Amino acid sequence: MSLDLARRLKLKLRTHRQIKVSGLGGVTTYITTHARVKITLGWSVVYVLNIWVGNVGEGVDAMLGMNFMHSAGVRLCIREGLAKLPDKETVVMYDDNPKSRGMDLPVCAEESIHLRPGQDAIVRIRYGHPNPQRELVWAGRGKNWVTKVLYSTRSMGDCRQDQNVWIDTRTAVARIVEYRQFPGQPGFIRPGKARYEEWQQLIHECTVSRQARMRAEQLEQSLGAPRLRDISGLLIS
Repeated sequence: MSLDLARRLKLKLRTHRQIKVSGLGGVTTYITTHARVKITLGWSVVYVLNIWVGNVGEGVDAMLGMNFMHSAGVRLCIREGLAKLPDKETVVMYDDNPKSRGMDLPVCAEESIHLRPGQDAIVRIRYGHPNPQRELVWAGRGKNWVTKVLYSTRSMGDCRQDQNVWIDTRTAVARIVEYRQFPGQPGFIRPGKARYEEWQQLIHECTVSRQARMRAEQLEQSLGAPRLRDISGLLIS
């Protein structure tokens, strides 16, 4: 913050600390004055922080600076050859020697599925009774469809989408992966993760209520097929 602005705001200046600053005027300098301010956002969010006060430049009241490094949040697993990004997405690192990842079975539909916007289909996971301590079901997502894992006596995957789409029998809508392992392909996430919850929000946004679907069917039935009149001749002028 500039010294002129601090004076106009009548801030109480403190001088018992100093900081080394580079980038102001092309030379390194020291700022020895700071003030404590309170910033209120909205109705209840209040921040109390220290702001350095000095000559930041002609006509400039405030300048944002940084004197720390922020962790990117990327975790590397050398044994599995995976990079885990902050958004919980897993990326397979390139390696000439492929590593064994244990169980990694695709879950596919038994027959091709055609879905219209808002529709859903059930894909049964035919793999006996999965043991949660031994293998996990990872939900998948395509360009126009999202998978939701349904838990019952037998696990199932529920596919929903927001556009007309065909899902053939070779498309993996989910994967069964050994516990503590990751799928060998991108586009899958474990239930309970932040990215999975974002996918489920997409499902809620695209789902059509039962009442709305019934009204659409009744309207379609009431309109029916248009009646065509018999043409007995043509008038040419």
